[in-house]
Amino acid sequence: MNTFTPRLLSALLVASSALALGACNTQESAEETQADVAEAQAEGQQDVAESAAEAAVVAAEGQENIAKSDDAAEVREARADAIEDNADARQNVTEAKAKADYDVAVQKCEALPSAQQSACKDQAEAVYDAAKAQAERTKEQKDAVADRVRQ
Repeated sequence: MNTFTPRLLSALLVASSALALGACNTQESAEETQADVAEAQAEGQQDVAESAAEAAVVAAEGQENIAKSDDAAEVREARADAIEDNADARQNVTEAKAKADYDVAVQKCEALPSAQQSACKDQAEAVYDAAKAQAERTKEQKDAVADRVRQ
């Protein structure tokens, strides 16, 4: 005889989902939060450092390409390419920094009472989204400069 009826199974699924969701907003201890924040900071610093190193390589390659150019048209094109490449690389650094800040902020939210965590995380996400949007606007401005250099 099958003891799991569809109604019982549905009730179990609802109950397990409620428990799982409730655990997502459980207030962490100060020690857990401190460890999670430290880990998020270390990972964020590593990601930002890697992005910054890549940006430095991109900048050096751009300068090298400008120096190798033979005439004014090639210099203009190499300069415009360097502006675009540097803008992409800076956007990556800015977004890595924003992501690192977001991850740390979310970990700090875990220390708050569960009723406050959602608003805290929403605020962290809003700051993150604003930083990414600003990075995109800055990149678009640099791309416009590159277009003017090409003319």
